[in-house]
Amino acid sequence: MAESNVHKPVGEDGKGEYTAATKGCFDVINAATPEILSSVESLQIQDDGTPFVIADYGTADGGTSLGLMCRIISCVRSKQPGKEISIIYEDQPANEWKSVFNHAYGMIQVEDAYGVAKLYNRPWGMLHCHALAL
Repeated sequence: MAESNVHKPVGEDGKGEYTAATKGCFDVINAATPEILSSVESLQIQDDGTPFVIADYGTADGGTSLGLMCRIISCVRSKQPGKEISIIYEDQPANEWKSVFNHAYGMIQVEDAYGVAKLYNRPWGMLHCHALAL
């Protein structure tokens, strides 16, 4: 692949600058949220010793999807409070992986493209985050 076609992360790895530079991702996620939460609500979530798995494909720095992840986890926990949850974050090897985990664990604040801070209650409890660089 030609160097000019290789994705370059936005800003310094770990700072979460991609989220602050994009509005479209928030719009798409916000539009899809009601259907996603309705789908999660309709699931029969069992207390069977297996984790509930969520995948975020094309994660970028993880900030744009964090609000949805929190809402999915809250929905799952309202049905099965002790359910173990695993989030699979997937993106390119050169992705901003430090930013993904800094966002997920509250080490940096999520700001949207307008500079508005997004305050998320992270209902993690027992949570496992995994990164897949494909």
